[in-house]
Amino acid sequence: MPILITKHVYQLSSVSGAGLWGGNVFLLADSCLNLVDAGYKGGANRILREVRRLGYVPSDIASIIVTHHHADHVGNLAVLKGLTQARVMAHPADVPFISGQVPRPGPVNPQWLNRALVPFRRLWTAPPAEVDILVDDGDELPAPEGVRVLHTPGHTPGSICLFLERERIVIAGDLLNNRLGLGLPSKAFTVDMVQDIRSIEKLASLDFDIMCFGHGPPLVGSARATVLDFAKRLRGKRRGIDRPQTKG
Repeated sequence: MPILITKHVYQLSSVSGAGLWGGNVFLLADSCLNLVDAGYKGGANRILREVRRLGYVPSDIASIIVTHHHADHVGNLAVLKGLTQARVMAHPADVPFISGQVPRPGPVNPQWLNRALVPFRRLWTAPPAEVDILVDDGDELPAPEGVRVLHTPGHTPGSICLFLERERIVIAGDLLNNRLGLGLPSKAFTVDMVQDIRSIEKLASLDFDIMCFGHGPPLVGSARATVLDFAKRLRGKRRGIDRPQTKG
């Protein structure tokens, strides 16, 4: 069953981080429907089944907002776009990967892992999908009211979060995860961890009560205090990464 986060926000439980390659999918329900991310490939029918369970039909979905280009978040994008005629929104920096103009990279850290996993490349590929609307930092979505886009690069160059000011919710994509408590995203699939930490610090400056993640359950209630404390602890780690190595 879908998980009701607030009056207008649902987490679709049947695709909520299931398995190694799963990612949470969110539904923003107001005057129209907006999906946030599309899950790992093969799950389109499950997503639409959850939408119908809430009393809607696929054509009610006006847009699909992509937090970043990884396959566990865009695997069903092309199929869902075709079935719903929804407009796809994404940050320009991730569009070449989503549209298939540039091959989607595998693990980036360390490079030897990428080479070793070449035979399994199909695990992080997804059918290409056309992006209709480019979004960037500070953009406000037409619906639901009060949804602001935050460009939060690091995990990927075009990673975005959504700040639902009216609902006091942040949908964080993979900027952080909450699998076993609050944590950084996968090092293997993060292009710039220092930049990711800076983006977390940016997010911690917002005023919110709830944070939802691409992986793991939402933080409800004291979310901002938890994220702020996490960001403070990361600051020392970032400085250590930033500091140039000296030769002895």
